[in-house]
Amino acid sequence: MSMTDHWTLYVLGSRGSWPVCGEEFLEFGGGTSCYVLKRGDYAVLIDCGSGLYHGQELLAGCGRIDVLLTHIHYDHLLGLLNWSVFPEHARLRFFASFERWFGADTLARFMSPPFWPYTPNMGTLIHVPSPGAAELEEGVRVRFHPSCHPDGASILRIDTPDGSVCAAFDYEHAAPFPLELAENCAVLLYDAMFTKEEYPYREGWGHSCWEEGGKVASQAGVGQLVLTHHGPKKSDRELREQERLARSVIPGVRFARQGDAFILQGKVGNRQ
Repeated sequence: MSMTDHWTLYVLGSRGSWPVCGEEFLEFGGGTSCYVLKRGDYAVLIDCGSGLYHGQELLAGCGRIDVLLTHIHYDHLLGLLNWSVFPEHARLRFFASFERWFGADTLARFMSPPFWPYTPNMGTLIHVPSPGAAELEEGVRVRFHPSCHPDGASILRIDTPDGSVCAAFDYEHAAPFPLELAENCAVLLYDAMFTKEEYPYREGWGHSCWEEGGKVASQAGVGQLVLTHHGPKKSDRELREQERLARSVIPGVRFARQGDAFILQGKVGNRQ
């Protein structure tokens, strides 16, 4: 099966809070949140963390790129500093819910002096109410829903002709999960930054744990649960152990690794 014939979800970065590097972070990667849904020469980015630095080859042939931003914390924007990752002549659009902050000017402020010496042509910035939805291309639709996270964030559902993806990183289970956003999704990307033992000491930080992700996946009939937004101090050894524990309870669950790819097929996300 060719990935060019189907919508495919690529993991470019799955780390939370800040990028890390070193031999203890090689397997899961150190880049912060960035995922790409792609088919042919069209790509949909979910957040622009430092993982976007690894997207040059993947995006090289794209003539149309839509970027969905869950929120504007730095770990989800850092990849924009390498603006050359976007092909020069690609049509570029950003979709986000910015009502609490600076509106369409948000990204320009991030990419301007004194914070950064260069302000690129930001393309088109489109505000989507949360809750709300937008048509991206024919057969491709995104829904935004408020998430439980400091400063505000959105849970996303992206529907394609091949299947759906729900992105719920930067979500804390202190608020009920909107199950309709994950219902029958091929892939659920779920925040598992903390262990169940760590969470009581970090309540209010805006993150969750794999046990809660398992509940959502089961209730919503998700095809593939992918746990993400890994704590920046968690080594490959620690994440492998957490994955082993999770699999003893949730068959087939996977902790996201930089370089993973999932082909969407209806309710199934097949890892390649």
